[in-house]
Amino acid sequence: MSKHSQAPERHRWFDDWRGARGPALRKLVTDITAEVEALERAKGARKRARKAVDQRHFEVAMEVVVSNLAHEGLMPSETGRLAILTGNGAKGATRYDNKALGKPLRDLLGSMAELGLVEWHRPVSWREAWAVSPAKTFRERVEGARLGAGDFGRVAGEETIILTRKGRLGPGAAAVARELVDYADTPETVAMRHTMEHLNSSLSSADITFVDDGAGPVDVHDRSMRRHFVTALSEGQAFDRGGRLFGGFWQNLPSARRGGIRIGGEPVAELDYGQMAVRLAYAHVGATPPDGDMYALAGLEGHRAAVKTAFNVLLNDSHRRNSWPASLVEGYDDVESSEALPTGWTVKRTKAAILARHPALAPCLGSGIGLKLMHTESEVLVAVLMEMAARGIVGLGIHDGLLAPASRMNEVARIMLAAGETIAGTTIPVRASAL
Repeated sequence: MSKHSQAPERHRWFDDWRGARGPALRKLVTDITAEVEALERAKGARKRARKAVDQRHFEVAMEVVVSNLAHEGLMPSETGRLAILTGNGAKGATRYDNKALGKPLRDLLGSMAELGLVEWHRPVSWREAWAVSPAKTFRERVEGARLGAGDFGRVAGEETIILTRKGRLGPGAAAVARELVDYADTPETVAMRHTMEHLNSSLSSADITFVDDGAGPVDVHDRSMRRHFVTALSEGQAFDRGGRLFGGFWQNLPSARRGGIRIGGEPVAELDYGQMAVRLAYAHVGATPPDGDMYALAGLEGHRAAVKTAFNVLLNDSHRRNSWPASLVEGYDDVESSEALPTGWTVKRTKAAILARHPALAPCLGSGIGLKLMHTESEVLVAVLMEMAARGIVGLGIHDGLLAPASRMNEVARIMLAAGETIAGTTIPVRASAL
């Protein structure tokens, strides 16, 4: 296989906001910063001292770079490399970028490479970014510093209210383009950011640990959460679509491992809303949902997961659909039979079966309402987490559910029921189980 035909390697991305929290990592940052400055002086790279703001940016950039390399050395990714963008001017241009990581970032990494601390890796294809990795000397220093997961934190200034715009690349095109929207702050966004700061502050100081299960390290200090919104406007901004919480080590932790999480030393319980999207759709049209499982359709027994996915696809569609995504087609790759629709279940047939069970939802299917329903869902969950924080209960949000101390499970379930009724205007059952 030629170099140009190789599949792109999937590296862990360089985290623009990773910082040093513990004294051991802070010392390593200070030492390496001094070495880079000494190299600059030896080479005559600087004719005069940096301005105060530039010096602060340099120090933050050093903290971020050293913290990223140390994290990779302590908890290596699959490839052992960090994909990184060191463009010539785009960095620091929007509210999402770390202004300390502007154009000089490449020079900083170059100095560290000269010191034998960093290795550069050229991409194997045009679809891949450049990558860096900690050199052997740097890894030895990380080992000698006896770093732990608790040494890592976040540098100040990270945006927690994310707004993206998406649209199809062309008429009828399947591919979707996404871009970050550099929005202007409003009283609404300021209030949402203050809420996220409050939740993240509570999480930062919470007693959260993980019982080693032998399946790999878990960074329990990765707790920073953000809300992701999507606007349908081609210009301007709106925050009425999406809004789910993302971030926190527990979200990407396989469900089978979440039982190892401890809050205040005790096991956790998992609580989530049952069939929330469908129930929110019923609330939207002012109708009462039927009894029983919303995803139970005649002829599709044993395919509940596929029905749920198809339902969500139709709620999110804002165009006429003629075929299902490949993941819903029986026989596609390694998709389990229960997660795919049986042969012959076309969009038309499946939609008819859904409407036979849920005729009141006809206005919702194909209307693109899914992200608006998700916004309501996110508002409910944020309200739940804020009420839990007010009562001193740690909650780890997972989209339409959360993890909480098992001893407070029943109390949290009551909070969730009340929030659903208050914000969504409907009763949404809560499922709770100790892990």
